[in-house]
Amino acid sequence: MEEAGLTISGSKFACCVPSLDIVGHVVSFKGRTILKQNINKMTNWPTSLKKKEIRGFLGLCAYVRMFLDNFSQVASPLRMLTREDVDWDWDQKCEEYFHKHRQIVGEEITLKKLDYDKGTGKIKLAVDSSYIAVG
Repeated sequence: MEEAGLTISGSKFACCVPSLDIVGHVVSFKGRTILKQNINKMTNWPTSLKKKEIRGFLGLCAYVRMFLDNFSQVASPLRMLTREDVDWDWDQKCEEYFHKHRQIVGEEITLKKLDYDKGTGKIKLAVDSSYIAVG
């Protein structure tokens, strides 16, 4: 390591631990989940009527988009509101999509590695696209 110019920080080094908090995620033998404080931040995000706050919410959700099914589609009405050329109109549809995001994140989804062993079921890859979403 010394030849490569690498150093190890004793205070940041962890070995043989059941899980690690890494850049907003918890990584363990079970898989990868969203850090609990980020889940709390998203599920407790107040309903907002300002573009800046919706941008912040969407930014936090985008950070964990790998956990969210159909993220682009669910986020589309909210993302449209943040555009400068669109008048602010927080309607029932926006309210529903906002609460849907919070609900999905609150489910505490775990991403696991694929298990290719016989008998684990079929792996299905489905891809779809539209003018507003790909997923």
